[in-house]
Amino acid sequence: MTTDDTPPFEPPRDLIERAQTAHGDADAQLLAFFEELRRVDLIYGAYGRRSGLSLIVYLIFDYICENDGTSQREICAYTLLPRQSVNNVVDSLAAQGLLCLEDSERDRRVKRIRLTDEGLRYRERIIDPLRGAELRAMAELEPAERRAMIAYVDKFMNALERQIGALER
Repeated sequence: MTTDDTPPFEPPRDLIERAQTAHGDADAQLLAFFEELRRVDLIYGAYGRRSGLSLIVYLIFDYICENDGTSQREICAYTLLPRQSVNNVVDSLAAQGLLCLEDSERDRRVKRIRLTDEGLRYRERIIDPLRGAELRAMAELEPAERRAMIAYVDKFMNALERQIGALER
């Protein structure tokens, strides 16, 4: 069977019934959904603390690991963190020898943030094991479940964006 022939994911009926019993109305379901999203922050925050990082430092360092050569402006745009917070974290990580700042070839006012050799080793100790855990967790879901999860969250986020956008008019 090819992936195109894979039937759509159907949650087990007993799972649906338990969820509907526990969260029977839209208010309760919305609360349950946002509590699950909040667990993401709690899980990453706990890992960061065990690794000696605050959640903010972890988020910034992780972004730099995935986007070597980024700028503070790009980090702010992605993380939605204040410029001063990002600047303080970048300065601290640079002082620890994990990052270096280089002039941008296009604009000398912009500093490009790069991992140092020590930063690469730190990434191997802290970030890479987490990526492995994320991939193993995702692999515990069937391919159809993964696609359904992404599709359902995307559908909800699109609807939420439309509804909130309509409030601004």
